[in-house]
Parts: sequence; structure tokens; C-alpha cells
Amino acid sequence: MNKKISSLITIVCYASIAQSQTDPIATNNYDTASYIDSSLAMPEEDTSLGADVAPIIKPYVRISVPYDTITELVTYMGVVPFRPYTYPDNSTREQGDMDSLYVRARKYLLKKYGKAPNAKDPKDNIFDKTVLVKESKPDGDVGSIIITPSIKMLVYPTKYLTTQTGTLTFKIEIRVKEDKYKYKVTNFVHHTLDVYGKPIDTYFEYYYNSKNNPRGYDSYLISIDRLVKQMVKDLGKVMPDPIIKDEDDF
Repeated sequence: MNKKISSLITIVCYASIAQSQTDPIATNNYDTASYIDSSLAMPEEDTSLGADVAPIIKPYVRISVPYDTITELVTYMGVVPFRPYTYPDNSTREQGDMDSLYVRARKYLLKKYGKAPNAKDPKDNIFDKTVLVKESKPDGDVGSIIITPSIKMLVYPTKYLTTQTGTLTFKIEIRVKEDKYKYKVTNFVHHTLDVYGKPIDTYFEYYYNSKNNPRGYDSYLISIDRLVKQMVKDLGKVMPDPIIKDEDDF
């Protein structure tokens, strides 16, 4: 009887040992570092557009202004044909004679840039001697006015902000012929002061060609571009209008 009990105990012990060695999920056989549950999908690399990507920084594109490669000067120039003016009765003035175009251009420039402040009579429509370069009344087939006004140099940091930085001098030339006129605006010079109060004259060709501080220099180029385009627009309104000449115009 004792032999039978002893044999039964021996069999049970061997069975217990064998089970502990072959059970893959037994507590003493579970490696948490190397075990992978095949029922869980592994995350894949996100290649969609929504994934984090480095922002694309576009290069700064500078303003384009007209540049004369022969004179190497920033130069605005154009020829404008006469546009007939329509009167209230729907009649039109079909031609722009040279004398009339000359008077219109002269009046515009005087009012805008150059009338002499010390004229003895308000009707004395004469250019300030510091502004006028040359004036040729129509004679033959052409007439011309050349002035060099000096105005405030305005820049526009934002849409609603305007600031002054020194002064600006430039040359305007208007030539008239029968039924058309030509404008030329060039020789832009920026006048400022250094930290010691010494005058500095900077030609706009330096701003145009410089590789340094492109955004800062472009603010000056944008200023003159805006100035000239407004002048051309104003001339487009003034030149076709009817005008009555009198002796005080000259």
C-alpha cells in the first residue's frame, strides 16, 4: 500500500514539472521585452499631406521698375496719343493741337511741382528758378518742359501708414507734338542726413542694383513707382480736357 502511494506522488510531481517547461504562457516563461501580440496592427509611417512637414519658404521677389540699360538709370517713359474729349452735347474734340497740349501740361506741372512762391502777381504762372531746367514753347513741330522738383520722400510701411524719410529730387520731361505727348521721369536722388547731420545723396540706381537689404531698398523703389504712376494717371485726365488759353498762361 505504501509503495502505491509513493508511486502516485512521484507521477504527479513529474507531470507538474513537465507542464511548467512546455507551457508558452506560463508566468515564469513570459518575456515582456520580446513579446509581440500579432493581433495588434503596428503603426505605419504617415505619408499623407496632413503629416508634419517642413514649411516651404518662398524666396523674396523684388519689385520690378523700368531700368534703361543704355543710360543705366531708373527711367519711366511713355508716349500717349491724344484721347478725344466728349462735351456735354456729345460733340467731341477730334484733335489735340500742340499748343493746347503744351498749355495743359504746363499748368499741371506748375500746380503740382513748380510755381514760383515769390511771384509778384498770383497770375504770374512762372516756374521757380530752382525747379525749371528748360522750357521750349511750341515752335515748329515740338514743345517741351523740363523740371527737377524736390519733394518729401514718403514710404509706405503698411497700407495705412505713411512716413517721411528725407527728400526726393527727380527730373520730369514732357514733350508735346500734334495729337500726342511724351513723358520721361528719371534721375531720382534720395537726400538724407547721417548721424552727424552730414548730407547724404543716394541715387536710386544703387537701391536698384544693391544685393543688400532688398526689402528696405524696395520700399524706396515702391515709393517712386507709386509717385510716377499717379502722375501718369493725372496727366491722362488733364490732357484731354478742354482748356481756354489766355495771355496769363505764359
